[in-house]
Amino acid sequence: MFRTPKDHLRNIDNSTAKSAEHLKSIDQSAASTARSTAQNTELLKGIAFTSTASMVFNGITAANTARMARTQDQQFALQQEQHALQQAIAEQTARHEFSMWRQTPEGEAFVDWQRRAAVLIPFLRNRERVWDAAWAGAIGRARQEVPAEERRRFAGRPARLRQTGLKVASIVCFALAGLFALMLLFQVAMGALAGSVSQSAGSDRLTYEECLEILEDPDNVIMREADCEAIKPEASGPTAGSVVPVALFAGLGVALLVARKVRQRAALADPTVENESAARIATWGFDPLTTRGAWYPWHESQGFIGYPDRIEHMVRSGPSQRPQPDQLVPLQVPTPRSPSSGLPAEVNGVLSTFQQENETFSP
Repeated sequence: MFRTPKDHLRNIDNSTAKSAEHLKSIDQSAASTARSTAQNTELLKGIAFTSTASMVFNGITAANTARMARTQDQQFALQQEQHALQQAIAEQTARHEFSMWRQTPEGEAFVDWQRRAAVLIPFLRNRERVWDAAWAGAIGRARQEVPAEERRRFAGRPARLRQTGLKVASIVCFALAGLFALMLLFQVAMGALAGSVSQSAGSDRLTYEECLEILEDPDNVIMREADCEAIKPEASGPTAGSVVPVALFAGLGVALLVARKVRQRAALADPTVENESAARIATWGFDPLTTRGAWYPWHESQGFIGYPDRIEHMVRSGPSQRPQPDQLVPLQVPTPRSPSSGLPAEVNGVLSTFQQENETFSP
């Protein structure tokens, strides 16, 4: 189709207008992309700022925590220093007050008493150690002189009285009897349950009794004896083989209990150990197999029991309590016991030494 120059120009104008609109759309898309990029940049800046702020906050929190810990440590150290200072001041004050008090007549009396007590306490402690050592030696020597068979009978008597082996064996037998009894009860219960199930399931079938009645009928030509034996019910009750273990272990447990009682009574009735103990006491004045040490002090007066402890307590508490002269514990050496023919040689030797030492203290 032939077009005029005017139409050609009009088409050129339309193409130019469309190109301009396309360029305008491209410019708008570029502007939108630029705005989106700017928004993303601002968002990334906000995230970076938030992360930085969080790190700064965590750092401040850690610094505050460390500062509080250091403050608490400093306060604790300060309290310890204050306590130590106060204690030192109190001790210094007490020493000053005691130094002033010791110049008084009461203080002079205590200082003199304290000096003599410091010598008496180790002396009395040493006598107690010597006394205990003498008895330990005498008991050990006497124990070695006891015949070995006699020591064996004495050491084995508690076991003969307890009879632990028979006791444990009887308990085991009764436990086994109980176990077999439970198994037997379970067998009976299962048999009864099986019988009831078979009866309910076979109510419409021919029973063994009915089969026997048919066999007795003279006109029977169908049923045979083998057919009745095939439907004969099995015995569900306990058998002799299942009852035997229960009776066996129960009887064995009873027998062991009886044997234990018999042996215990025999051990109690046996006077051998008691007679041997009485003979040892008659020989040495004590039983070396039962005595573990001195059972009485080396001095005669019961009022001196714990005497060194009372003196030592007043020595330590006197500077703070400041006792009066009449409150001080009298210082003296107790009178030792006299040697006796019924005592071991080691003990008599120690008592003789104690008496000789006491004689040197007399004016």
